[in-house]
Order: sequence, then structure tokens, then C-alpha cells
Amino acid sequence: MNKILHAVVLVFFGFACWFLSMMLKMPTMIGRSSGVQMPAFTRLCVAYGPLLMAGLALSALAYCIYVWTRKVENRATWIGFLATSLSALFLVLMPTVVAMYITLVDFINRSIVH
Repeated sequence: MNKILHAVVLVFFGFACWFLSMMLKMPTMIGRSSGVQMPAFTRLCVAYGPLLMAGLALSALAYCIYVWTRKVENRATWIGFLATSLSALFLVLMPTVVAMYITLVDFINRSIVH
């Protein structure tokens, strides 16, 4: 049961990482449509966000493989893995939301002026 729950958490974590990396494509779409350059923080998040997501997903996969292959009676619980993965996801979510918000506010400000 513990292995199955680790797999479930891993699948949802992988989906959330994919969704966040897709969210980081939205500022690029707004920047292209307006023809102006994105703010610096947004460019930083767009450039390194998907790499960070891939790194988080691969490290979660490596941990799950470690848990599934070791032959110890006292296995790691899935609750600790869930808490750690959600904490990492939350720490990456906040800069993503800020990057999207900065781009959206910049786009609205430029639209109102012109």
C-alpha cells in the first residue's frame, strides 16, 4: 500500500510540475502579443522555471525508486513524501504567480496608456 501511495503522490506531483511549467508560458504569450519586453523577474522565471520543475520531478522520481527498491521493514511513509513535495511545489508556485502577475500588470498599464 505504501508503494502505491508513493506512486499516486508522484503522479500528482509530476502533473502539478507540468502545469506550473505551462503556466510560465503565459507571460511569454502576453509579451509577444504586445510587442514589449517582459520584466526582468518574469524573464528569469520563464527561463529557469521549467528546468527547476524538471529537476524537482526527477528528484521525486529518484526518491520513489529508492523507496520502492530498498528491502527494509521500516519503510518511509508516504505522508512525509507528500508534505515535502507539496512544500517544494508551493515554494516554486509563489514566484510563478508573481511573475505572471507582474507581466499582466505591465501589459494592462501599457494598454491603458496607449
